[in-house]
Amino acid sequence: MIANELWQQFGTLQFQQIPQTTRKVAKQCLLDWMGCAIAGAQEPLSDILRAEFSDAPGVSSIISTSQKTSAQAAALINGAAGHALDFDDTHTGMGGHPSVPVAPAVLAMAEELNATGEQLLTAFIVGLEVECRMGILIGGQHYARGWHVTSTIGIFGAVAAVSHLLKLNPTQFEDAFGLAVSQASGLKANFGTMTKPFHAGHAAERGLVSARLAKRGFTANPESFEGNQGLLEAASGGVLNRDAFTEVTNQWLIENTLFKYNAACYLTHASIEALKQMGEYASVNACESIELFVNPSLLNVCGIENPITGLEAKFSLRANAAMTIVGLDTTDPATYTDENLLNPEVQTVLKKVRVITDESYTGTQSKVVFHNTDGSWQEGFYDTGIPATDLSLQQEKLEAKFENLVAPILGRDAQRFSRYIGAIEFESTIRTFL
Repeated sequence: MIANELWQQFGTLQFQQIPQTTRKVAKQCLLDWMGCAIAGAQEPLSDILRAEFSDAPGVSSIISTSQKTSAQAAALINGAAGHALDFDDTHTGMGGHPSVPVAPAVLAMAEELNATGEQLLTAFIVGLEVECRMGILIGGQHYARGWHVTSTIGIFGAVAAVSHLLKLNPTQFEDAFGLAVSQASGLKANFGTMTKPFHAGHAAERGLVSARLAKRGFTANPESFEGNQGLLEAASGGVLNRDAFTEVTNQWLIENTLFKYNAACYLTHASIEALKQMGEYASVNACESIELFVNPSLLNVCGIENPITGLEAKFSLRANAAMTIVGLDTTDPATYTDENLLNPEVQTVLKKVRVITDESYTGTQSKVVFHNTDGSWQEGFYDTGIPATDLSLQQEKLEAKFENLVAPILGRDAQRFSRYIGAIEFESTIRTFL
């Protein structure tokens, strides 16, 4: 039984059992998520969610405000804010964004429980390890059929993390897990709209609620994921990837987290980076045409051919290629506006971009061919699916990203947040965080 296996591996995990490298990457994940959430809290969708849900009584913080609300409402609001810019981390094992469904749930619950930083960090790591394993178990067919994995699999990370904070026993965790299975939802049809980030908040909130209900004795079928008429059968190919699941038993999958440095769908990044490597050769005036070679699966994720809004541009290979050639800063979320997308120069280049599918490339790889007006051409290749090995360099890049996102909003407090997260395991209470 999958639920029991996961509890046996992570249900009583202690902070001292976690390697230093794993802890460091976990804190990088938290830093990156927090930066995205603070910036995302300024977006219209966050205003709407705060207006609808923030008046629930409680002690959990609503990011970028002085308001407190229930843990349930905070998980929803902060979860959506963290994914509002689509700038948060990703993971090839999970197949989606791992931190955003877990961090807001564990933070909201930790505040309510007055937990320590060590307890929060441990629960966060538990959540990411569980959801990445769940992503491996269900396989790529689930995502290919239209399910948004950040939500449908992210809910298992949220429920595992909160269950760890609540110290659920095996039976309670199995019930929480089964309850989460029935609430796993989110469709890729809503990519490019406010509903995509809502999925992340929904997963965080539903995972939290599932754990709390199980703590009170609420029951569910612990085999509702892999059993007859369960999620695996209903929303995937019905085949449990047991061998791949077993292979990662002794690995800390959080260490394979990938971070975003362009503020668009991660699957557009390989094309963006390949074009950037060409430098001045790939200029607007020299552009005859551009060919992007990618895996066919990308067409159902970031294949919007003719986007008309900034949000849609984030999920358009063609638009990102055009914006890169024009010289717009794809690392800045503010770049993805309707005005920039509809700029005549961007639109002219966009019409010259052709996406060609090729199954020999993985989802994180892209070959780009830039054809010059003088008849010459240049080819580039990039793979964004390789985790960083230099964690110090990764820390520098993430701190710079955090500063760029947060300093315009919080000023000097941006550095306070960064320092706090860097030493969060030494905090005696999370309530001093926000």
